[in-house]
Amino acid sequence: MKLPIAQKFSLCLLAAATAATLCVLPFLAADKETIYLYTKDSRADSREQGFANELKRLGYEVKLNTSDMPLPNSIGVWFKRPEYAKEINRSQAKYNFIYNEDYYPLNGQEIQTQLIVLTPYQDLYEHYVRSNIKSAQFILGVNLSDFYINPQNFAQGYKKYPLVYYGDNNKSSPLAEKLRKESNVKFMGRFWENDDKVLMNENVEDSERGRLLSKTNIVSVYNEPNSADSKIISREIMEATASGCLVISSPNKMAKEIYGESIIVYENLDDFPKLVDYYLNQPEIMREKVIKAQKITAEQLSSASSAQRLNEIIKWLNQNKESDKN
Repeated sequence: MKLPIAQKFSLCLLAAATAATLCVLPFLAADKETIYLYTKDSRADSREQGFANELKRLGYEVKLNTSDMPLPNSIGVWFKRPEYAKEINRSQAKYNFIYNEDYYPLNGQEIQTQLIVLTPYQDLYEHYVRSNIKSAQFILGVNLSDFYINPQNFAQGYKKYPLVYYGDNNKSSPLAEKLRKESNVKFMGRFWENDDKVLMNENVEDSERGRLLSKTNIVSVYNEPNSADSKIISREIMEATASGCLVISSPNKMAKEIYGESIIVYENLDDFPKLVDYYLNQPEIMREKVIKAQKITAEQLSSASSAQRLNEIIKWLNQNKESDKN
């Protein structure tokens, strides 16, 4: 029985991803290709810029946010919402990729071009496979130029903030409500009222966010059960682990699968204060977990690993395109 094209495509991408190993040293893509990269907003954020930089290191020519559509035989990458697929239909690129972290599916009936949907969600990926839409699992990793362990990370006196709650104040969070009553807890994210407890609110440069995180011992992250954020590795987790913080998170299956014991997942909110006290008083154990988590982020959830993932997909597409000709 023949499999649908998109299903064969998806299964082969999974095989390619499993076989691929990340390499620290850059290598050139076979035949320099051009990628037109269109960011979510008019200005690239830290993750998008890091991704563009790493694609260049792999040998691609990257055109960022041009006013023109991709030329024939080039590649288009769009960090846009699903409904932007209508605009992508005007592209003449040989491959068009769309990626975003909104938790709702793209309407397959709007696709009129060779569009490949990149998604961080396992269940959305499976939905696309069943719908015969070309898709691959992909996550846009953290830019290690902005988020990294400071050389003084473990030096006595370097850390300034014992505990930081990292998350926006537009979501229900019983943990945030509880921590707002604590005097030694700081907050990072959007929509917080400006007071002495808030380290970062709106309009803060990514590098400054990385600096503040690097001065933090423990970062707490909360996602509502069964919410979209609980199904993926959130930006907050990636940035905190990359910056040398111990992460204590609400239940997150994917985070637990990838990070294992190097981050702490609490099941009961009442356990949270005891976990914070324990690790603040066990610096050697915390150091071991921080180093392991940072290594996992660098290898699997960084700009470099994301660029390498896309490179493997493009190589697979090119090889199969040549096979079809023969």
